[in-house]
Amino acid sequence: MNVKLRVLSAGAIFFLGIAANAQKKKVADTVTKTKEIEEVVVIGNIKLDPAQKVGSYNTVSKANFESTPFSSVDEVLNGRVAGLNFSSASGDPGSSSMVIIRGVSSLIGTPNPLYVIDGVVIGKGADNAQVMESWNPLASIDPNAIESVDVLKDASATALYGSRGANGVIIIKTKKGKFNQKTKFDFSTETGIQDRAFDKLKIMNADEYIKYGTMLIWNSRGRGVDAAQIQNLDDAKKYFLEQYETTYYNQGNLKSTNTDWIKAVTRNSSVVNTYNFGATGGGENTSFRIGGSYYQNKPLIQTSAFDRISLNAAINHKASDKLKFGLNVNYSNVKRSTYFGGRASANPVTSSIMISPLRPIYNENNTPDDGIYNQSDLGEGSPTKGFNPVSILNEARQDSRINTIIASANMDYAFAKDFSFNSTFGTQTQFMKERNFVLPGHPVYTIMEDDKGFLGDYRTTIFEWNWVNSINYNRNFGKHNVGAAAGIEYQDHDYNVLSSESFTLNGDRPYFIYTDEQFASNRDLRWTQLSYFGRLSYSFDKRYSVSGQLRRDGNSTLGIDKFGTFWSVGGSWNVVQESFAPSMFSTLNLRASYGVLGNIPYADQWGGQYNSATNYFYNYTYGYGPNSGFGGIANAANPFLKWEEAKHLDIGADIGFFNDRLKFTLDYYRKITSGAIDTLPLSAESGGPGAYYANIGTIRNTGFELVVEGSPIRNSNFQWNINANGAYSKTYLDELNGIDLKTYNGDDASDDTNAFVALAPGHIFGEYYAVQWAGIAQQDDLTKGIRAGDALFYTDASRTDVTNLRANAQRVWMGKSAFPVYNVGLTNEFKYKNVTLSFLLTGQFDFYVQNGVNSYTIHDGRFPTRNQVVEALYDSWTDAPGMENYGASNPKAVLGNPTTSRLESSRFISKGDHIRLKEMRVAYTFGDLFKKSTGINNFTIYLRGTNLLTWVFDKNLKYDPESNSNSWSWVGKGRYWYSAPVLRNISLGFQIGF
Repeated sequence: MNVKLRVLSAGAIFFLGIAANAQKKKVADTVTKTKEIEEVVVIGNIKLDPAQKVGSYNTVSKANFESTPFSSVDEVLNGRVAGLNFSSASGDPGSSSMVIIRGVSSLIGTPNPLYVIDGVVIGKGADNAQVMESWNPLASIDPNAIESVDVLKDASATALYGSRGANGVIIIKTKKGKFNQKTKFDFSTETGIQDRAFDKLKIMNADEYIKYGTMLIWNSRGRGVDAAQIQNLDDAKKYFLEQYETTYYNQGNLKSTNTDWIKAVTRNSSVVNTYNFGATGGGENTSFRIGGSYYQNKPLIQTSAFDRISLNAAINHKASDKLKFGLNVNYSNVKRSTYFGGRASANPVTSSIMISPLRPIYNENNTPDDGIYNQSDLGEGSPTKGFNPVSILNEARQDSRINTIIASANMDYAFAKDFSFNSTFGTQTQFMKERNFVLPGHPVYTIMEDDKGFLGDYRTTIFEWNWVNSINYNRNFGKHNVGAAAGIEYQDHDYNVLSSESFTLNGDRPYFIYTDEQFASNRDLRWTQLSYFGRLSYSFDKRYSVSGQLRRDGNSTLGIDKFGTFWSVGGSWNVVQESFAPSMFSTLNLRASYGVLGNIPYADQWGGQYNSATNYFYNYTYGYGPNSGFGGIANAANPFLKWEEAKHLDIGADIGFFNDRLKFTLDYYRKITSGAIDTLPLSAESGGPGAYYANIGTIRNTGFELVVEGSPIRNSNFQWNINANGAYSKTYLDELNGIDLKTYNGDDASDDTNAFVALAPGHIFGEYYAVQWAGIAQQDDLTKGIRAGDALFYTDASRTDVTNLRANAQRVWMGKSAFPVYNVGLTNEFKYKNVTLSFLLTGQFDFYVQNGVNSYTIHDGRFPTRNQVVEALYDSWTDAPGMENYGASNPKAVLGNPTTSRLESSRFISKGDHIRLKEMRVAYTFGDLFKKSTGINNFTIYLRGTNLLTWVFDKNLKYDPESNSNSWSWVGKGRYWYSAPVLRNISLGFQIGF
């Protein structure tokens, strides 16, 4: 079927959306009397009934989201869902996160799952900001408004979401009112203090910095420094100060200046406050809930802030026994202040670890110190003029305001016996305003002049809507149950940006009328998707269940063949219902499913929406002679680009004992993605772009998951509940057509490339591919030009020979990646009368992480005027008299670092294995006597801690093992990029209901 998608009028399409309602059933339980089983509602009001469970999914309840100190819902899921791996780009609130369910399935695009809120498909949590280094759209959602979160994993559970569900689906259901309930009010508040969760990087103080400089000069005798001038350490110290600390040495500031730059750019304490209010009720035909919250976070970095006001409302109405309506609205206003990101000196967090402690923050006249160090080839400043971290933190700002509206309206009409019609319309609208404001004197951009500042104003509007219509049939025939559904859906996504910039700002007022010259640009992108879907299910006597889904998707970003057909089939056997089932089992359900899902990995990130057409550009500002301007090809089209296809196999079992007081859930999965999309290089002679998108790869994911739930003790006074989950997951690249090896670090000799990963057929996905560190030379080897103290590298994978020149060593596959092979989570909850104690432990094992700023934090003499970690002084080889260290882990520091030992190698790769006390909470709930005397239904006081302790298994690991540099690509996984650290939080709060 060769059909092209066009922009369709509203009158020509059906609705798209996902209803996220829940229906409860009661099951006998000898202790608790009732047990709630909730049906997961997916697209078109189609239900996944746990009693007839075929697919693989997990549910996280509202108790985990209420009054959380986290700014985003995705971090709460960390450790609570088997097969889900979480990492954060920064501890700065609102920063993007990476959430991976059952491994990475695509070569490009974010690996995050699809998020659905009250029927609104809101995308994959990718960063849509224009200039903010990291922005998480999920931070617009108030976690306190969440009723439950369902994590769908396999083809049977996610197939109805088609192309956008290939990475898994996370369905977020917000709180609703209840019919026939008097109005209830609830209020909660929490105040927390934050500090660094795990950050063992220690920077040298002034005394250590001078000692290092002295050692460096001694080490460099005859290697850039005339040995005759350096007879002792006093000579070396004097040489270092005169050559590289001239400004402050001559001013005599050495004794009085010992600046702790990290302390200077951070607050003494970081505080987070949350306030939540809700009103819930309902009559015979109408129910409602209205809620609001205020979340305020002043994180560690000075001048940064995150403030969010959220409002949410839900109303449901029964017009009759056959007709029902529902409306859900979530609004948030976020004010975020942050700083310039990246690894450049303009990032005050990065520059605070590099700048000399001898340099004062302010001069005697109380102006920021912007003195310039010796600008030799080796010095390169510390940093250059205008990048005093405190000054640039205060005078180079990034401020943003984000208004987000997520709303859905749904209707259910039972128009005939056993038949119903469901219609849901959902929309997400986001208005984002970002402003960059740099006062004169800070050359953030090379085009800037010393006496001019910078002003940038960026406006982003995102408007997305989806609409679904479905007809559902459900009929019981004695022991038989038959269900059927069919529907059609449409999605429309618009992204409009407008930016204005000036590099000629005069003075300190952020208005373009105070600039000499302005530049403006805009970009408008759009993509659409049209889909048809259907589902059949059959169950016999609550013992045997089968279901099948079929979906046909058409996506406007593809070429000639825009449509793909995807499907899944699954079945389950409820063995416990059989007469021969052993009485020891209270649950014994065996299930299996297989399906093929489609995916377009770039569709949920803006920029690649027009890959099916060749785009041209023209620039009139450049040229030769009297005819200025030139044109060219912006991107090369591939009209034959097709859907990625992911083949899912899932085999599972649900096993319960002792009336399900002990329950096991086991899953094995195998997922093979064929036709994975990535860039394919073009020949240089083509004269156009260097690459184009093509279907070139095959990716294989395999894994096991285990969930154990237990209640070892349960009586009227004491309860002990346990939830443990573990997952094994490995991903391989089986094919990469047309490419034998793909690396992501460009020119190894440059400072701005620190990625160690690569792709090649037959290897682990994203496997580390690096020059192998061989330690420190203990003696001279003149035949190879090796001197004692030199850094050594293995020449090749055989590890039989070494060299002291990193450029002469081959890169080698290391057999490990940044993706943990094992993920575990353990939750324990103890209840004694009115006191509750709970804690959550998480762990990630068998993976490596890498330091993305290693070339600065320990530079082996390359930048003598830049500060470093203390290991550069105390754990570096040297024969300096009185400082001898021959058993050190780091090489002899020499001016210029001629062996380039500071650049990428396995030296800067560490084991990321760790265990984290993710959360601990102790609470006291006042009893019935208090409630009766006050009329308050609930009053709970609690003390909570998050990210309290972190145990790492590699003594060389000094940074948070859950770090990543971005969330828009898997390449950022496990890459530490010195930014705001992940935070530990200790908070006190209370909840009240009346």
